[in-house]
Amino acid sequence: MGTLLKNKSGFTLVELLMAMVTGIIVLAGIYAAFNSQQKIHTNESQVVDAEQNVRAAAHFMVREIRLAGMDQTGMAGAGFVIAGPHSIRFTLDRNDDEDVLDADEDIAYRFSVSAAADADGDGRADSGAAPIMRATTGNDELAQDIHAIGFAYAFDFDGDGDGILEEYWAYDSDGDGSLDWDNDTGAGLGFTVNFDRIKAVRIWILARTRHPLRDYSGPKNFIVGDKVINVTDNFKYRLLTTTVKCRNMGI
Repeated sequence: MGTLLKNKSGFTLVELLMAMVTGIIVLAGIYAAFNSQQKIHTNESQVVDAEQNVRAAAHFMVREIRLAGMDQTGMAGAGFVIAGPHSIRFTLDRNDDEDVLDADEDIAYRFSVSAAADADGDGRADSGAAPIMRATTGNDELAQDIHAIGFAYAFDFDGDGDGILEEYWAYDSDGDGSLDWDNDTGAGLGFTVNFDRIKAVRIWILARTRHPLRDYSGPKNFIVGDKVINVTDNFKYRLLTTTVKCRNMGI
């Protein structure tokens, strides 16, 4: 008869349980690290998208607003049509045919006035975010996920036509076709200024991420044109402010 092997090696139940617990702890650590990195990546990707979105919109607007009033013959009557705190409209004669009736010669930037965008016209998206519209021969979305927009206008204060930009900013607060200016507040009181004295436009664009960010909150305050905007949600915001000089106004 063969000899019985009595010293067979193996794991006890306690050892197996300890190995399982250790494995679970290691896997939990790996998952936590992966989840944290994934969350950071997702959040940062949204922030980068918001920044690129608002920069692209501002670049396009600056390029076209710079051409406001372009009128080589002096017969087209080009210039600003709307110089509001939340919308802007201007004309230019691109082809020197002495009118502003052709494609891309009458341009406006604003939110849509639909109920889904900015029905009350206060420059702040009613639903939290909406696209900036470029309105000309059609209506095109210039940028999405915009929370607020604002405009202000620098003008030739003394009216001497020397093209020197005095740092006074105003906007047409009542829609009567002239800038309403006050030495203290910049609008609403004092005297009015004709649109043909506008020399520069200041633009504010407040964009936000497309989705709320996990574990991100807190009150945030932004100055956008004539408003101080406070938000307390879980979106991350990016504000871009830029000034463009109107090369063709007053010449």
